[in-house]
Amino acid sequence: MKDIKCLVLDVDGVLTDSRIYFTDDGQEMKAFNSKDGHGLKLLMRAGITVAIITGRFSRALEHRVKDLGIEHVIQGAKDKKSALLELARTIGIDPGEMAYMGDDVVDLPPMALCGMRIAPADAMELVQQKADVVTKLPGGHGAVREAVEIILKRLGLFDTVMERYVG
Repeated sequence: MKDIKCLVLDVDGVLTDSRIYFTDDGQEMKAFNSKDGHGLKLLMRAGITVAIITGRFSRALEHRVKDLGIEHVIQGAKDKKSALLELARTIGIDPGEMAYMGDDVVDLPPMALCGMRIAPADAMELVQQKADVVTKLPGGHGAVREAVEIILKRLGLFDTVMERYVG
């Protein structure tokens, strides 16, 4: 595994459990896992960039990424492979230095470019087959946190990040 400098995440089915709620007046609601969020903050403290590429637009996501301090967010991506290449240019890294976590067939083209491919436990079977790592937990239920810990351990950064908490 190359040094991973960026974790790119899909949203629905990765950061959420794939369900989308709408209120009577049409407002979209999503549920995000707080452990996933803290894991992303740990990753960023370790110097790893976190980015989002999603095919949908969501105000709920805008609030979540602002809360977490995630700067690189691409919503409404009809071609996630092109979006990933543009993101890599913007950040100034090679796609091979990125990890990508996705759950559906639209995630396969960008995943193929990345140095590490991750799928949540409930991802489509084809996505799981193409992944380097399949988490034990499903999307929206701690899969991202699990992926973060795997990345930190593989990069030899886990113990350093945990010193803040365990001394």
